[in-house]
Amino acid sequence: MNTLTNSYSFPVLEADRYDYNEDCLYEVSQLDVERSNYIVLEHKISGNNLITQLIESGEAKFITTVVLKSSMYRETIDEAEKINGNPLHVKQKIPLQTTFETQSFFCGIVYIGEDREITLESQKMGLDGFWDGVSIQLLKGSIIARDGWRELESTASDLLTIQKNENVKYSFDVSLDSDEGGKFIANMEPTLFESMQRASNRDAHRRSIITHILCVGFMELEKQYRSGDFDSYTNFKGIEFQLEQVGLKTWKDKDEFDPNKVACYFLPHILPVGEDNE
Repeated sequence: MNTLTNSYSFPVLEADRYDYNEDCLYEVSQLDVERSNYIVLEHKISGNNLITQLIESGEAKFITTVVLKSSMYRETIDEAEKINGNPLHVKQKIPLQTTFETQSFFCGIVYIGEDREITLESQKMGLDGFWDGVSIQLLKGSIIARDGWRELESTASDLLTIQKNENVKYSFDVSLDSDEGGKFIANMEPTLFESMQRASNRDAHRRSIITHILCVGFMELEKQYRSGDFDSYTNFKGIEFQLEQVGLKTWKDKDEFDPNKVACYFLPHILPVGEDNE
């Protein structure tokens, strides 16, 4: 039975809706990510129900819609690799846009058959008894299962480029590059750069150096914002949203922005503890 504000004239399989029985589930999970290339999403639908029947008859398909709000980009991907078994599941390889702005994804199952009227049979279609004997119109393009919106967020480290610079004599210099939405550029003294290249990503000292770089970068970002020329730094909108969600002040909050805390939020300092707590 549908008890939500969103009301449909046909049953929809979605979390917190009661159109389908409890053993009927639609779930989406992220299996893999390559930040500059693609993500892999896995759709699973459990139970024998109207939707699985429509999928098996070729009248429904899994889709993912990708949205980038700042550029009005919108694309729906319907190609999927079907994996045999119960629950029925497929994998989708979703290309990512070459940006560090927050990208939004909507996953669902869409009816692609011809417009037609059907009479629902709850027992055979996995539906709540409320729908038994109800005649509905199935229209091509209708979303019959939905996972809702999810976001792929950038981290501050994604916006950082470290490069060797023979002209830097001590440690590093950090600047802002406004090209392609903006990022931090750290020009690093050659010996330190080579040491960073050899060190493990889990090395505590290496991590702290990057945290320090991010702190300086956020200081530069605040200066740029205060100068009034900030429109080209669109990549940092996602970072700003993340900070606001956890209650941290951003570069827009005069006299309250703490670059050090923000840097540590994205990459906290770690002191490794050896044997015998050495």
